[in-house]
Amino acid sequence: MATDPNLAPEAHNNEQDDEQEQAQTVADQAQALRKGDPTASIKVGGGDVQDLVDHMRDMESSGRIDMGAYEGEENMDDNEDKYGEAAKPDPDLPSDGS
Repeated sequence: MATDPNLAPEAHNNEQDDEQEQAQTVADQAQALRKGDPTASIKVGGGDVQDLVDHMRDMESSGRIDMGAYEGEENMDDNEDKYGEAAKPDPDLPSDGS
């Protein structure tokens, strides 16, 4: 890339001279190589074991969100009493009066 002689030398960023290494060029090349459905579930080693993609599609189709990832985590909800005593996540939590 030619540098404008009227500009100060620090106005030129030589890291941008190599177009083939720029992020947009690399991203275009990667998209050109992509084949098929990027969300397809690929079973490694065969079998019918549910993988992450299958699990996500199952949650999407059923409308049920698997909250197992949060199991054992502290409940940071400010409205512990919002849905009644039976719906409290932990019966040992103090009442917040909501």
